[in-house]
Amino acid sequence: MLIGTLASSLLFSTIMIMPATTASAKTTYLPKSVRSHKWYRLTDGYQAGYHDKTIFKGNKMTVSTLGGKAHWHFTGLKRHSKKIYYGRLHYSKKNSEPVKVKIISSKHFDIIPKHFSWLKGNYTGNEKMGASIYKR
Repeated sequence: MLIGTLASSLLFSTIMIMPATTASAKTTYLPKSVRSHKWYRLTDGYQAGYHDKTIFKGNKMTVSTLGGKAHWHFTGLKRHSKKIYYGRLHYSKKNSEPVKVKIISSKHFDIIPKHFSWLKGNYTGNEKMGASIYKR
C-alpha cells in the first residue's frame, strides 16, 4: 500500500515537472522582392497567352483577369533554399493544390504545381510546360 502511494505521488510529481509543448506561430512569407511589386502572369508554352496583373499582400494575391478578380492565397509555405519555397496554393475554399515557388530573379518567378497532366514525377513542370510564369 505504501509502495503504491509512493509510486503514484512520484508519477504525479514527474507529470507536473514536464514542460508543455507549444507550436510555433511563425509564418513564412515569400521574399519582399516578390511581395512588394505588381506582376504579370504569363503562360508556359503549352497554354494560350495570359497577361493577368497580379498584386501580392502578405501570402495573399489578387489576380485581375479579363473576367474579373480572383483572390488566391498560400498556406504552409516552407523555405527549402534561398530561391525555392513549397506550400499550398488555395484558388477557392474548396480548390487548392501543392505548389513549388521557384524564384529565378528579382523580376521573374514561377509557380509549379506538384502534379501536372502528361508529366511524370512531382514538381516536374517548367516554363515550357506546367508552370505559371510571373514577370515584372
